Amino acid sequence: MSSEKVIVYLTSLVAIGIIVVGLLATLLHSTVLAPIPILGVILAILILLTNKGNFAHKIENLEKIMFFITFIVIICSFILLYKPM
Repeated sequence: MSSEKVIVYLTSLVAIGIIVVGLLATLLHSTVLAPIPILGVILAILILLTNKGNFAHKIENLEKIMFFITFIVIICSFILLYKPM
């Protein structure tokens, strides 16, 4: 197994762990935590698809888009948090 495939395999195991722990926390604690396993499933699918040809390039573009979306959400949350009343 090449080094890259080992990293993808271990990362997918982490994503599966996120799904399992998220489901347990959702079932035993609160349904507010339900997005965690959903995001874990999406993460696991994306990680397992990285071995398919040109998909890694698409993942990098998606990562850049999500970075900017996250940055905008953080800015908006600070604006809402510290706006004068």
